[in-house]
Amino acid sequence: MENKDYEWWAGYTGDSFESMGQSLCQKCKRRAIDRSEDSKSVLCKECREELIKKQKRRMLCIGAGALVVCICTFGAILAVNTLKKQHIKEVETDLESVSESKESMPDTEQEDRQESTEFTAKEGYILTELNALLTALEEDPEDINTAFRLTDIAMQYAYYDYASYTINQYIAEKDISDKQYRKVIGYVDKLNIYYDTCDLSDELVAQVYENIGEDGDPYEAMEEYCEAMSMYIGSKNYDQALVYYCLGGMEADEEARINYLKECIEINPYYFDAQAQIATYYRRRGDLDKARQVLEEIYAVNKEDYSVMRSYATLELVEGNLEKGLDFALKAYELYDEGNYVVDTYIVALVANGRIHEAKELAKEYEDKDYEFDEEFYSFLDGNMTLEEYYIGD
Repeated sequence: MENKDYEWWAGYTGDSFESMGQSLCQKCKRRAIDRSEDSKSVLCKECREELIKKQKRRMLCIGAGALVVCICTFGAILAVNTLKKQHIKEVETDLESVSESKESMPDTEQEDRQESTEFTAKEGYILTELNALLTALEEDPEDINTAFRLTDIAMQYAYYDYASYTINQYIAEKDISDKQYRKVIGYVDKLNIYYDTCDLSDELVAQVYENIGEDGDPYEAMEEYCEAMSMYIGSKNYDQALVYYCLGGMEADEEARINYLKECIEINPYYFDAQAQIATYYRRRGDLDKARQVLEEIYAVNKEDYSVMRSYATLELVEGNLEKGLDFALKAYELYDEGNYVVDTYIVALVANGRIHEAKELAKEYEDKDYEFDEEFYSFLDGNMTLEEYYIGD
């Protein structure tokens, strides 16, 4: 049965916390809860895996596909799929109620140790650690220290959907100390600003679509969006890293686009997709050393972001490290095969490593799904273009 609150491009758009006692997954509302490993689980197997991938696409099509704007987050997507802003507002109310009803609690030594800990994920495996902590919370929902550990890491690395989910599910309405209360209220304030910016972007996209119309010039649409969004640069009411990231996703001029993305990571270096796009820009210009420097630095922080894996794959391929290129391309493909140029890069890597039959079969599989490869892709596949020609230059 079709779920009226589910859109292929945005995931579940209804209330993720409605009917908590039901047997359906509390995120997607479509599949049964998987309790094969945990009797208290509220998620299906697919949604837990989705939390690991986390990356999704939101697409705006203007003029029968003339413009396709894909704005992907490295931490979270522009359209809030798993948690809506109103849920954060509800948490804020719940936490205020807790604060009013409880007496001031002394901070424990364990909490002080938690405060002094730098919230870093082990060896760059952020999603693996977040998922492990989430599993631990499903096994013991009352473990407030694990809930805060998960939230701290999620907020540190801009995985805001993880933080929102954890605050709603495992922290709100709990009896917490004053120090914990102050911390989570700070997080809620930041999340509200982030989600307000998500809403702003959606509103601007809708307004542009209304102004331009279905047959409008896509470049005019991009220009109008950027002009409108740039009015919010410097506003304390909106997440400035996300404002610049949105501008970088819509700006037609390449130099200006990269400058926006650089402003984004200057504010928050954990916008991993922005980092990957900057590295790709350097690779396209032939500045391979600079591209590698960017990728090495961000890869040390996060070894599980598909856009970083994909950018790394193209760099290794163009430098002749074919097996390494294939390895990175496969990792990106396994993390999120619907990411921008992820399938293309994996197929190119297969061809470069002599696995031509496998590559062509995979290309045919995606063509049958109406996936559109560009002309340069087919030129490379047919042997009419080298890796260097394919990956360096406009």
